[in-house]
Amino acid sequence: MSISHETIDRIKLSSDIVSVIREYVPSLKRAGRNWTACCPFHNEKTPSFVVSPEKGIFNCFGCHAAGDVFKFVMLADGVSWIESVRKLAQKASIEIQESKEEIIKSSQKMKLFDILENAATFYNRYLLESVQAKFARDYLEKRGVSAETVKKFKLGFAPKNALLSAISQKNIALEDIVKAGIVTKTESGSLYEYMSDRLVFPIFDASGRIVAFGGRTLSDQQPKYLNTPETAVYSKSSNLYGLYQTLPTIRKERKIIVLEGYMDVIIPWQFGISGAVASLGTSFTKNHAKLISRYADKVILLFDGDDAGRGAAQRAFEILIEDSIECAASELPENVDADEYLNENGKEKFLQLIDSTAKSAIDFMIDRVLSKTGKNTPEAKAKAASILLDFVLKNPNEIVQGEWLKNISQKMNISQEAVINELKKKRALKLKIAARKIDVDEIKPVIKKQKLFFSLEEMLLNLILDDRELIDKISSIEFEDVRCKNIYDLVRAGAKDDAILNSLSEEDAAWFSGLSLKDFSDKNSAQETFETVLKDLQLRSLKKRRQTLENLITEMADGKTERDENILNEYKKLNAQLKGSRR
Repeated sequence: MSISHETIDRIKLSSDIVSVIREYVPSLKRAGRNWTACCPFHNEKTPSFVVSPEKGIFNCFGCHAAGDVFKFVMLADGVSWIESVRKLAQKASIEIQESKEEIIKSSQKMKLFDILENAATFYNRYLLESVQAKFARDYLEKRGVSAETVKKFKLGFAPKNALLSAISQKNIALEDIVKAGIVTKTESGSLYEYMSDRLVFPIFDASGRIVAFGGRTLSDQQPKYLNTPETAVYSKSSNLYGLYQTLPTIRKERKIIVLEGYMDVIIPWQFGISGAVASLGTSFTKNHAKLISRYADKVILLFDGDDAGRGAAQRAFEILIEDSIECAASELPENVDADEYLNENGKEKFLQLIDSTAKSAIDFMIDRVLSKTGKNTPEAKAKAASILLDFVLKNPNEIVQGEWLKNISQKMNISQEAVINELKKKRALKLKIAARKIDVDEIKPVIKKQKLFFSLEEMLLNLILDDRELIDKISSIEFEDVRCKNIYDLVRAGAKDDAILNSLSEEDAAWFSGLSLKDFSDKNSAQETFETVLKDLQLRSLKKRRQTLENLITEMADGKTERDENILNEYKKLNAQLKGSRR
């Protein structure tokens, strides 16, 4: 979508970043020029989340979430950039002028949302009011589903091929109903309603809009469960059932329980156990992990106690750990669903079950791998360790990797040194393979990401960002780091911090916002710190030049090159200058 820069600027100016964030993070407090709080995007006890009203940006020094006011709304609400712009524009009563093409595209999506909402209302009313739906109400009552829960999740029942005639009265085109995914044309040309004769579970996106339906047959109809197909507003690999209803609690607790079915989500909610979600008839995907990482730092997988359930948990673990999400798995008794266990045993025993059977990702994997390979012979141990080390390497955090290696060593009775050596071999092989596929320039950002301290150039850049007038005292020659030089050029061109932030990649944006909000002045004034850093940088440059001259002089002494008096004289002057600096 194309929105003019002037409109974007108006929305941003009307959306004070502190006021917007305080609606989501009431604990945000002033700390000097900035505001700070515990990060809303990960668990922490010491505040590392900083908001700068002057620069119009936020940064978490813990999880590295960063951006402007639009980015915050994107992360907090789990919406796209354009949706965050629209939301803030509406809040500021600013009208967005969209192109004809975008108006049509937006209108088409809104039309689908409207059709799906109408369908959900029809299904819900039929369940609550129709005599023919009494058996469906009886079924829900038998499963322990309350009237409040039916209302919260807008459950319904779909009579056979009755929806079309009901919503056609609203002058909705058949073509649009098909696009919404609730009706399809068969090979014979007749129309088929996906949810016919099924208990209906509306599927909400994170913003609370109905995007699809899941249905459960209450007869011998096959399949037992059926979801409506993917559409322009619905992707099953990017949505989780129950997320919208439990989002307020998830935001507070930063924890999600992943289960398998609709009832597994509904009944825990009814018992006051929020944070339960389910994938929608598909295996756990990377998109699910990304969706979860917006709202939670910890995931508990509650799976069936059979091999299929454990296999599903393993696949989910392999995806979750790649995003550095802390995860564990708990196990239900065989042939017992979560909702059945809750209805029979109550909330306390259910929570005790989760705690008592919980295993960390690595402990779960060790037990699973050993159950398949055995652990007696050296060959079996080597095979098991190889599988486990591949799993360890999926986690990008080396501290976590180190702790996992200890677990593997202890549980398999293998020396930690041997385990570490095998991991090094695997890592080296992995890097070797990767090096064949990617260019050296693509590896550089990864190397930069591992830096623990800010360089002199970054400190100088920080001071310039804080006081733009200082830029006139230096030139781009002070910067050897390409990333720093690019930022210097943008500052020289007059770009503000939030504009610079939006021009960068996600990784560089996190680096830049952290740098911009860092305070290097300490007890000295910004001017004194600037002069000290600049002097150190210039000194570094002189030392590098001296080293170059020393190399040239060594070549002269070895007879490799002819004597050059200019080089010798420059070296003497430079050496005297450096001695005078006492460095």
